[in-house]
Amino acid sequence: MWAYSFMQNALFGGIIVATVCGIVSVFVILRRMGFAAHALGHMSLTGASAAALLGMSSILGQLVLNGLAAIVMGLMGDKVKKNDLAIGVVLTFVLGLGAYFLFLFQNNYAGSVMAILFGNIFAVSNTQIWQLLGLASVILMIMLVISRPLIFASIDPVVAESKNVSVKLLSVVFFLVLAITVSMACQVVGALLVFVLLIIPGAIGIQWGESIYRIVAISVGVANAALILALYVSYHFDLPASFCITMLLCCGYFIGVVKAFIKRG
Repeated sequence: MWAYSFMQNALFGGIIVATVCGIVSVFVILRRMGFAAHALGHMSLTGASAAALLGMSSILGQLVLNGLAAIVMGLMGDKVKKNDLAIGVVLTFVLGLGAYFLFLFQNNYAGSVMAILFGNIFAVSNTQIWQLLGLASVILMIMLVISRPLIFASIDPVVAESKNVSVKLLSVVFFLVLAITVSMACQVVGALLVFVLLIIPGAIGIQWGESIYRIVAISVGVANAALILALYVSYHFDLPASFCITMLLCCGYFIGVVKAFIKRG
């Protein structure tokens, strides 16, 4: 099955996204940014529909809207974590705009936008592969530069700030990283399930890892293993790839829950 070009594109694109999500998801959990990540995922629909309305690439619309939202959230800092209501109101407004944009062009453009909602990894093109590779390179370079202060600020932000670590700047930069990651992941699992790749791999890493680097390694490994196995299962049993990725990652997490329960008992 790997001889087909669409399977090769799905594999390469999926590995790129899974690797980035595996890294970022650990910090999403450490920084308690789950709801913010969820909100950015749903905002992607509005970005994609606005871009389609203007005749542009959907991922460009996602990057612009998610990037603007990320800067605002990053500047708010801890207020984002403490005020879910504010994010919920903004998210509702943005989703309303997305529904209106979809209403404006009830034609073939809507199909491409709906693909963002549910994802279609088997439709990844060569152009998208290069786009994903470029965005992944940017994210990895940024994470290499900010990794040490980001780990420090994520674990103990109060002490980090007392040591002259620019916590607010780190917050803005990481939110931008998260926005790019969300836009990438929507190409694979869609806006509705992007939360899966941004939460569960990191959660599994924390279940089995002891040091931060081991946790990240496990998270990346689990995300890639789930992606490859999901492609295999999806191809042979004619199941949606997004569904397979979700179920495999959830099963992996529940295995860790059972292990912890047995260990406590």
